[in-house]
Amino acid sequence: MLTKLSAPPLGVSVLKPGNVLAMALMAAGFSWSGWAYAEVIPVSSSIGQVTVFSDRALVKRGGQQAVPAGEHELVFNDLPYWLDQRSLRFNAKGKESVRILDISSRDDFQANSQHERIAELDRQIKEIESQLAQLEDQGRILLNKSNYLEAYQKGSVQQGKETPRLSTTQLLEIMNFSKEILAQTYTEQRELNKKTAQWQAELAALQEKRGQIPQEDTVRSKTVVVQLEAPVADKLDVSLSYVVPAATWWPNYDASYDSASNMLELSYYAQISQQTGEDWNNVKLVLSTAQPMIGAVLPELDPWLVDVRLPRPERPAPVAMAQRKALQAMPDQQRNFEPMAGATMELAQADASFNTAIIESGLTNTVFNIEKPASIPTGPEDKKVAISVTEFKAEQTYQLVPALQEGVFLTVKAANSNDYPLLPGNLNAFLDGQLIASSDIKTVFPAEPLELAMGTDESISVKREPLKRFTESTGLTGSGKRISYEYQTVIQNNRDQAVELVLHDRFPISRDEKIDIRRISPSDKEITLKDDGRYEQLIKLAPKEKKTVVQKFSVAYPNEVEVTGLP
Repeated sequence: MLTKLSAPPLGVSVLKPGNVLAMALMAAGFSWSGWAYAEVIPVSSSIGQVTVFSDRALVKRGGQQAVPAGEHELVFNDLPYWLDQRSLRFNAKGKESVRILDISSRDDFQANSQHERIAELDRQIKEIESQLAQLEDQGRILLNKSNYLEAYQKGSVQQGKETPRLSTTQLLEIMNFSKEILAQTYTEQRELNKKTAQWQAELAALQEKRGQIPQEDTVRSKTVVVQLEAPVADKLDVSLSYVVPAATWWPNYDASYDSASNMLELSYYAQISQQTGEDWNNVKLVLSTAQPMIGAVLPELDPWLVDVRLPRPERPAPVAMAQRKALQAMPDQQRNFEPMAGATMELAQADASFNTAIIESGLTNTVFNIEKPASIPTGPEDKKVAISVTEFKAEQTYQLVPALQEGVFLTVKAANSNDYPLLPGNLNAFLDGQLIASSDIKTVFPAEPLELAMGTDESISVKREPLKRFTESTGLTGSGKRISYEYQTVIQNNRDQAVELVLHDRFPISRDEKIDIRRISPSDKEITLKDDGRYEQLIKLAPKEKKTVVQKFSVAYPNEVEVTGLP
């Protein structure tokens, strides 16, 4: 019998390439209906789209591959070693439908020579050494020039006995001439020293990098093999997708407020980091707010069993110990990586278009389709990509907490008019084109209020100080005491416009009926009081106006009671 591949699909026998008996039969003119070569075809593909999640990425590759009729193995080489083989998905489109028989992956290990990288570093080092040699020559020329001028000056002053003395005018001319030349020489020398220091620093950095490179390095990668059967010779459009860890993105924002127009421009950015082992060059970038590590399946309750506690074994079972050691031996990327539910689901195209991204809002997550192709190399560096720019009609409010800080804080309030949420992230606040503060933004869902801190306003001054604190006896026999407190806050509006401020302060709250607290000023009509004693007070100031706000209260209690929490 002829040697065939194991388990041929649908009864079709496939000869292995290089089978001596099969080649001899064919050379002799024998033909066997249904027999064909299982050809191994390397596929040339490139990354077309990447969907980045909070802790991983879905990578989609594509390419074109010509295949003859019959059964073949399409091989995708040099893929990331940490790709999740459970997420592999392959598709091929041609004149007629091909049949996918199997998809598998294997580990590849190959020595990666560093000779080219070392040679490039050596070339750069030699160029810098050449530059330093030229600078050293220039330094010698400048030194010789200055030495010559100094010798010339001495020779002009120290005349011989038979040589007539130089006049004052001649000496001044020599001094002025030498001064100009020496000043130029010293300036050139300083510039030369500066360039030398820069080249030496760069040379030291290259030499350190050169010393850290090993001569040989082992590169680990994955190879994906797709077995398929093509009914006719065809040119296929092939696509392969897989999930890899070591990729993430997080939001950050630039908020620019124009105080003249009360318009707030919010620029929404994505900071992307990926160390997957392969570069994303000119790819369609998709950002998803989905959190696949949580899972998409409703957790199932186990029966709640109550039993007698058994004695704890002194040593872990051998199987548990082996599992624990295997887990500890795994790299961090693979140990913390879980398969993603629904990772291979196709992303639909959205209709609504914004400045920099097409945004899809689903039932459980939001997807940002970045309009322009992006390139993000693998490595420790982050890449900043714009998502959207939105303008809001905003209101500005001034707020102060003089009990904690003597300053007035400008706050801008608006409503999130987008149909997608603003996720937590870092925020840079700009007021009238000037960077004021860096802070954080919390999650703001559509139609929810957006409140941004724009830093302190130095044109409004605040000064708080205690005025009085006195103690008096209470009761007919002096069995109790009352402590009265008085604070004043002086606010000065140095602006040419009127302002409204919200002052935040607090009265003490009694937690025992024996302690009686009496609020005196401000009155309840002047403030908005909360249950915990904190309150807000609206202060209006005309241009250049100064106002004093007074807070008064008293605390009374029996002498035998020891009170805590009082200043």
